[in-house]
Amino acid sequence: MTANIDREFIQKMFPTLTKMTYLNTAATGIPPVPTIQAMKEYLDNRTKAIGTFEETLNTFKEIRLNLANLLGGNYNQYGFVPSTSSGVNSFAHAVQYEADSNIVICDIEFPANYVPWQNICKLNKLELRVVKSKDGAVSIEDFNDMIDENTKIVAISHVQFGTGFRADVVELAKAIHERGGYLLTDIIQSAGWANINLEKMNVDFAAAQAAKWLIGPIGAGFCYLKKEIANELKPKFLGWWGVKNIHDFGYAEREVLDDARMFQVGSPAMVAYVGLGASLKVLLEIPAEKRESAALDNGEYLRNRLEEENIEYFKFDKDNESPIVSCKPDRVDELNKTLYEKKIFCSVRNGRLRVSPHFYNTKDEIDHLVEMMRNRNV
Repeated sequence: MTANIDREFIQKMFPTLTKMTYLNTAATGIPPVPTIQAMKEYLDNRTKAIGTFEETLNTFKEIRLNLANLLGGNYNQYGFVPSTSSGVNSFAHAVQYEADSNIVICDIEFPANYVPWQNICKLNKLELRVVKSKDGAVSIEDFNDMIDENTKIVAISHVQFGTGFRADVVELAKAIHERGGYLLTDIIQSAGWANINLEKMNVDFAAAQAAKWLIGPIGAGFCYLKKEIANELKPKFLGWWGVKNIHDFGYAEREVLDDARMFQVGSPAMVAYVGLGASLKVLLEIPAEKRESAALDNGEYLRNRLEEENIEYFKFDKDNESPIVSCKPDRVDELNKTLYEKKIFCSVRNGRLRVSPHFYNTKDEIDHLVEMMRNRNV
């Protein structure tokens, strides 16, 4: 709950939040002060030729260690990719498909997790099966109806960007693994607020980037790979960061790494990852249970307020809820423009107002939003 997170800590880390009502973390999160300082320091050091390759490698290892601390597993299960889309594509093109393979997705995915699968199926002449949603949700039963012994991959977002629906990834993993396939999960809308362990969830591959609930910069993407399947994959693109003996710059026959770094083609955008590293340290200062309960509590409070005002919103079972709340007030585009002018930040997605409070938000900010919605309708 927000009351469990020290408000002085929040104000110190996120001072700009006092000047606006920011309820749009599902679009981009607000970076904390240490993140900005770390990026500035890195750029300043570049102008002075400060820094070595060994220091860069140590920085990257520390980031991977902290990704594992935050999201579960071992640091060798994490590698860097430019974006969620890049991570999805890296895995999609590394899988070996049989002629009769099919891939199962659903119809409420963000384009990053459906465009690559459309392309893969066209290139490899595979069948793409699309589970139909109902009231912003997709059911395990409907996925099970689509999965068969030829299903190679089930790809789903842990939390849906537009509706806020949180999928039962553990049950989906069981369903696809029983048929010998893989589960890919887009975790960009859960990493940072949700108390998750990808290894315990039995996910085969996950991808995300830092800019949303991880409160980092745009451009610091990463992926997670289950170690047991690493030798089953054949990366479509391979570069000097994805092979063993990175210090060897001479010509030689190179061997691909047997962990998530196989998907690192070239040099990561250092300034973005320095920012991610700082953001991860801030997140890890807050116990995972507190981060999750604070975000979920804000979402629940918002839903209760919408109920009071008779404003329609997507309703899910408790286990399928997230901090993302998709509601349908009248004249939503006009409303969002008015909110923006008042420095109340939300988004419009698929004709609905998407509100996405993080752990750093308060119930007073949610009340402020609802008051604006009420006054507009008087």
